[in-house]
Amino acid sequence: MFIKVENLYYTYSPNTPFEKKALKDISFEIDRGEFVALIGHTGSGKSTLIQHLNALVKPTKGKIYIDGEDISKENIKLSLIRKKIGLVFQYPEHQLFEETVYEDIAFGPKNLGMKAEEIKIAVKDAMKNTGLDYEKLKDRSPFDLSGGQKRRVALAGVLAMDPQMLVLDEPTAGLDPAGRKEVLGEIMHIFHSQKLAILYATHSMEDVAEIATRILVMDHGRLIMDDAPKEIFKRREELESVGLGVPEVMQAMQRLKQLGLDVDENAITIEEAYNSLINLEVAKC
Repeated sequence: MFIKVENLYYTYSPNTPFEKKALKDISFEIDRGEFVALIGHTGSGKSTLIQHLNALVKPTKGKIYIDGEDISKENIKLSLIRKKIGLVFQYPEHQLFEETVYEDIAFGPKNLGMKAEEIKIAVKDAMKNTGLDYEKLKDRSPFDLSGGQKRRVALAGVLAMDPQMLVLDEPTAGLDPAGRKEVLGEIMHIFHSQKLAILYATHSMEDVAEIATRILVMDHGRLIMDDAPKEIFKRREELESVGLGVPEVMQAMQRLKQLGLDVDENAITIEEAYNSLINLEVAKC
């Protein structure tokens, strides 16, 4: 396993009037080649958990292993961990600060001590893998780009450090439909071409249905579900009880089922719903 989390607890401001238990006995594993979605309502502990995965915060109790190494040890070299785990925060365009796209993407590799020619290759590869035209964009200010392009520049800056896993916190938040589709498409391209592990925190059940191979569901600091998307979404009442839901496609198909149509009420993607409806029409013929 690439990531192994064992009995993780985290408490903010312990032994003070502001003490808050944010994570409670969290355990899970993620291997290379998995695309895992992390869902939960606001305050469920998603962001706190994410921050643990590249040692931005240390556990109050429990262990986290990255590629077999316990990152909660006192003498751990954090730069090596943060090279392996590429963390992209929500609204990553707010982290852009260099004058050109090239310099922004090159910032991480420079800090890793890479040589100039190595940095150039890393920047070119990262831009290619995020659908950014190197020659057209390398000398432009990142602040002149569209919202989707800014997100992809931020993502390229993480990829340029050659991580083995991407942790993405609401990467499509605030984007218009075109920008959302753009960014999701590049994330999927990276997943299939680079064979990385990906942990994708989101509120969008539609995103989860389309892209995840597995879902972790959090509520009040606890991990309450861990299963394949279809199995998770069959538990609609449980999801709704913790402030979540199922994809709109599934809601529509369940309504058609209630109306007496012989459709797949567990369809969670547009493609699955389309195929079910086509099969219904064929059966009528």
